[in-house]
Amino acid sequence: MCSPRGKGIFPEDHPQFVGVTGFGSHSGVKEYVSSAHPERILVLGSRLGEFTSFWDPDLVPRGGFVHVDLDPRVPDAAFPGSTALAVRAEIGAFLRALLGRVDTRAARPAFASRSVPPRPLRTSGPVRPSALLDAVQRCVVDRCDAIIFTEAGNAFAWGSHGLRFPKPRYRTSTGWGSMGHATCGVIGAAKGRGGPAVALVGDGAMLMQSELSTAVQYGIPAAWIVLNDGAYGMIEQGMRALGLRPLETALPPTDFAALARALGADGVRVEREDQLDAALTPIPQLRRPLVVDVRIDANEPAPFLRRIESLISQTVQPRQEVES
Repeated sequence: MCSPRGKGIFPEDHPQFVGVTGFGSHSGVKEYVSSAHPERILVLGSRLGEFTSFWDPDLVPRGGFVHVDLDPRVPDAAFPGSTALAVRAEIGAFLRALLGRVDTRAARPAFASRSVPPRPLRTSGPVRPSALLDAVQRCVVDRCDAIIFTEAGNAFAWGSHGLRFPKPRYRTSTGWGSMGHATCGVIGAAKGRGGPAVALVGDGAMLMQSELSTAVQYGIPAAWIVLNDGAYGMIEQGMRALGLRPLETALPPTDFAALARALGADGVRVEREDQLDAALTPIPQLRRPLVVDVRIDANEPAPFLRRIESLISQTVQPRQEVES
């Protein structure tokens, strides 16, 4: 299993991969821990913070964690008293030493594969975010080695949950979760690697500051895939999940494809699922900035609601409001 920022460090198409923990997580992680009852869990390079663990006590193995980190403050930071063994070491050196002692003959699939058959495409809009992620996987992730960013919000949840990487090339921000990290950072990634980089972003983040004009000025092959639902989607869905009436979450309708063309970039508007492949297929050979404006179905809940459940379990129940 891996944290959202660790996607691809262990191949996600490997039969022993259980899933992603925390934000955008897979239900198989908790199912495996509860059914396999591991004595201990080896933790490498993670503080097990909120976006990684939700501080969920059900993830603590019965014998505690074996926690490897250079910083002696990291073990027990998230789950005080849960570390059975703290190892202060550089992870690469630790693993190289460990590999010589592992009996690989004992390796076997730990959990059933989480692969799912392709979803039938809708012939009318709007586009389900889950169908969009399927298309990003087959048209971009599986066809090139572009770095993929996901922006704070629902894009982060969908990307962590829906995309699968055999090697590390997924970037997201789990510190402060500041909007704009991916929307602007994709330009630096594309320029630095001399090839396409892709950002999955919400319309709220794209309206803040995209530096699209900068990408046009310097001919940078960055692609923005905009999950356009006319709202701050994670905030709106989160408030509804808490029984609250969404406040100031709606955004004016924006045509990001037209905005891209006005700035000198390429812009494509997607309103139906059967338009996705044609819009995304050019990305692996991208030579100039591209914005793919996808009108998504705001009614499909993003896979972050376990975080809401976690927050409710750790705090006072929110006051219920009736929507007028």
